[in-house]
Amino acid sequence: MRFHVPNNELDIYYAEKNKNKEETKGEESSEDEEMTAAKLFDLKINQKANLSQSAGLVVASIQDLPMLIPRGNYSLDFYSNFCKLHGKTHDYKVMFKDINRIFMLQKPDG
Repeated sequence: MRFHVPNNELDIYYAEKNKNKEETKGEESSEDEEMTAAKLFDLKINQKANLSQSAGLVVASIQDLPMLIPRGNYSLDFYSNFCKLHGKTHDYKVMFKDINRIFMLQKPDG
């Protein structure tokens, strides 16, 4: 899916930012990072959906775990309410309340 984000939203963002800077004269801000239209679009989506970048503290982590389903090597990060599988092409989030059983099976080749 591709999105075209017009730059007029970016102009509005910079106008609001300059207005806020004038109101808070003398205070230095560390947000001098260059904002692009795509970053602004991403920021607005995350704000509207109440998504946060941090999901809490990682309780335990396992790196390069070979799995059959989903197929491939995954890194597992365990949080307090869910675990996150991070692979080369896909990321999965599994809530602990959705897990009924877990089986650890021996591979035929040992």
